[in-house]
Amino acid sequence: MAYLPRDERRAALIDAALRVIRSGGFAAVSARSVAQEIGGSPGLIHQHFASVGELTGLAWRQYVDENLAEFAEAVGAGGADPRAEFFANHRDGDRDAELGLWADAWAHAMRAPQFAEVFAESLDALAGALRGAAPELSAVDAERVVLLGVALAGMRRVAPDRYGVERAAEIIGG
Repeated sequence: MAYLPRDERRAALIDAALRVIRSGGFAAVSARSVAQEIGGSPGLIHQHFASVGELTGLAWRQYVDENLAEFAEAVGAGGADPRAEFFANHRDGDRDAELGLWADAWAHAMRAPQFAEVFAESLDALAGALRGAAPELSAVDAERVVLLGVALAGMRRVAPDRYGVERAAEIIGG
């Protein structure tokens, strides 16, 4: 493994942790799995992060930032309706993996108190982005939309036959 300055190494480890999350879910994240992903040793993780939980939280924040950037681009450039764009993944059967990550993150937050705060902050960020794009929404309405989206993502995973694309569209109104 080539030498990288500390900040670049941390960024590479966060990227690797996110790849592990995307491919195997939160349960797959360990010092060993992230080290294997980057071609290094588990000691690298402990040199750069206080815990695997910290690394997992940073990887999730990166994922959420990517989602928020995509949302901002869609509603800014294309003039898409913010609520419709927020639920776009629910209307596209090819995006179940993305919905699954949100469901998995919720489940992980219930198991890992350190991650729970990160997850709650990510929901706040989503609600804030939604309100920024749709100022007519109250804070409570934006939270309601976000929580409905995450709950539907979870139900799509728990009962995909019952909560498929068509049913989700009915529930979200369109």
